[in-house]
Amino acid sequence: MRIDEKDIENIKNQVNIVDLVSKYINVTKKGNSHIALCPFHSDTNPSMHVSEEKQIYKCFSCGEGGNVFTFVQQYEQVPYPKAV
Repeated sequence: MRIDEKDIENIKNQVNIVDLVSKYINVTKKGNSHIALCPFHSDTNPSMHVSEEKQIYKCFSCGEGGNVFTFVQQYEQVPYPKAV
């Protein structure tokens, strides 16, 4: 199944990454960013940063990072087309 690039960009522009990630895990605002316990490894201190400005997330412990699609893909363990 091929998804048109315009559709992908439309979805990306309409979805706020902080709102999306907050539906899966607890996200706290800290300064200009948001932080959370990373769901992709055993985390006891918030090491995941979610940037509303850049619309990306990055864990500074395990290295996971990406956009709204890669978060859903990783969290739900689904292929890219299904995440979109």
